[in-house]
Amino acid sequence: MRDEKIVMFNSPEAASVQTVTGWVDANGRFWGKDEDMARYCGSTHRHCKINPDHPIHATSGSCGVCRQERMDERFLKMEIRDWVDEPLVIYDSDTYFFDIDSLRDYLVDADHEPDDVRLCICEPNYPSEIDAADHFCDDLPEDGELQDDQLIAAFELLNEMIRKSGPLSWSQGSVAARLPADFIAEVKAERAQSLNPA
Repeated sequence: MRDEKIVMFNSPEAASVQTVTGWVDANGRFWGKDEDMARYCGSTHRHCKINPDHPIHATSGSCGVCRQERMDERFLKMEIRDWVDEPLVIYDSDTYFFDIDSLRDYLVDADHEPDDVRLCICEPNYPSEIDAADHFCDDLPEDGELQDDQLIAAFELLNEMIRKSGPLSWSQGSVAARLPADFIAEVKAERAQSLNPA
């Protein structure tokens, strides 16, 4: 049996008073040398790291002006394609248009010119096929395989129906939409008429 040093609970070797210096946040949490975390946890707002002339923003968020500048830059770099009746969405928003009438109504009533509305062609979101073995992975033994032929056939039939299914929803794509010139002219005429009724 080896000799183990015994340190008694009340002995000076067990503990001593030390002076510790470090950063403490506004809530009293000690962060040691980590000034950044202490300031992050103790503050509510901060200046923009990229451009201090931007308005302050919540410490836990990001600069809204910088975000808008990045989004504007991304939109300007997008490929532009003629619109051929696909669903549309206003860039970086949740305003979708699934038919020409709803788009026309929006553009006629909008506060800005129809040419200035940043529209993107939507991409479809299709249902995903289901892997039976993956679906039942928690129920199968380790390294086990699904053996029930009828169950496997049922999943194959289901996946065949999924492949034939239409989109479940639509999302903003990576292509900007160019509306037909005659449609824009029609919208502008309707706007003018609604602003200046005879």
